[in-house]
Amino acid sequence: MSPKSIGLLFVLCCLACVHPRIRPVPAAGDSFHILDIKFSFQDSRGRQNGRIHWRFDERNAKFLFFTPLNQLGLELDVAGETALLLRPGRLLYWRGGFSNLLARLWGIDLSLEELKRVVSDGRIPQEKAAALGISIELESGPEGPAPRTVHIGQGDGKVTLRIIKTETRPGQVVLLDRVHGLEPAGLEEILADD
Repeated sequence: MSPKSIGLLFVLCCLACVHPRIRPVPAAGDSFHILDIKFSFQDSRGRQNGRIHWRFDERNAKFLFFTPLNQLGLELDVAGETALLLRPGRLLYWRGGFSNLLARLWGIDLSLEELKRVVSDGRIPQEKAAALGISIELESGPEGPAPRTVHIGQGDGKVTLRIIKTETRPGQVVLLDRVHGLEPAGLEEILADD
């Protein structure tokens, strides 16, 4: 055999050992949004600060709540308006309505869809806000009409959401039921400070 034939045979053998990378291609049109948000909340009981990483599509949403020390405090998975709140550090979980959770967390009576429209598109539910005494103020950035800062207040509570990063990616938000090994708990127990 000639040296060229041996070299070609060697290259073919090497190519046969390489495993092709299979990358799943999302269905046409499927995409999800990613928002990184810094939040601050204040009411008569105290203050909270932290960071939220939020992914959502038409059906599902996933929130990761980080403490000021950048540790994962809570994970929230929402399918439709049904919420699964996980507290990984204490091995607890809670299931219930998203609007109930938001009302307890920040004293705001909004559904997930309404919150998505306010934060991602700047569309305020005017009738509901007027009926329930919810004040919503938006500050747009130089990039376009999407808000960069959202102030929402109801009663004595006020939350400020500063959108640090926003992007859209192809694909879907997939939620996994990860309650195996966790104990069910009440919402107050999960949200209680250690």
